[in-house]
Amino acid sequence: MRELGEFFDKVVVVTGGASGIGEGIVKAFSKEGAKVIFADVDKDKGVKTEVVSKEESNHQDVYFVETNLAMEKEINQFSDFILDKFGRVDVLVNNVGVNKKSGTLTDVEIDVFEEVFKINALSSLTITKQLLPLMLKNKGGAIINISSTMSVGTKNDLAYSASKGYINTMTKSLALDYATDKIRVNAIAPGVIDTPAIQPWMQQEKNPAGSKGIPMGEIGKTEDIANAAIFLASQKAAYITGQILTVDGGLTVGE
Repeated sequence: MRELGEFFDKVVVVTGGASGIGEGIVKAFSKEGAKVIFADVDKDKGVKTEVVSKEESNHQDVYFVETNLAMEKEINQFSDFILDKFGRVDVLVNNVGVNKKSGTLTDVEIDVFEEVFKINALSSLTITKQLLPLMLKNKGGAIINISSTMSVGTKNDLAYSASKGYINTMTKSLALDYATDKIRVNAIAPGVIDTPAIQPWMQQEKNPAGSKGIPMGEIGKTEDIANAAIFLASQKAAYITGQILTVDGGLTVGE
């Protein structure tokens, strides 16, 4: 029989959950017994993640909703689905993110900045605004935003870095605004994590972790970020809000 843990029967919402870090988070909460609803624009990967998550966790309460998170109308439809089906949200993980084009400011077109900010920043703001009333009604909840170690600034990657800097500021501001409502808001800043997006680079490198100077000597796994999300959503983190938890194998500590 399944052991009834802290997240059993809780409603967990994940954006960008079809692959990479988001997929890891969906699977982790499903294994904890939560009812997981995740949005992604990639239908094929989303359906596959739903099926695999159910099989691996032996838990059927995993729901994929095809959603273009760059479109406010589709975010609203996703939120309506959650409201109609569950009527509550206990944990929201804002994970969706893209990096469209690297380069200096003069190298990158303004519409690239607009698209990156719309997906990485405004989608998180919009869905949080849509779902916060459910947390307020239930007198509590946890919001976890996926940021990046690049949020402090990165050469030749202004659009992505700035969008993640926005996530950090949003995290801290929301934490202050809703602290007395028992809604905790934190962020995770992953370092170099083994996801499909970096697989081509990893295959070209003889020593990927060494080339990045990661002190722990290995590339992170999606499970590392998922474990951090589970912790921040749990009662073990009940007195933690407004924090950016860096998970990077020591990369940003310095020499």
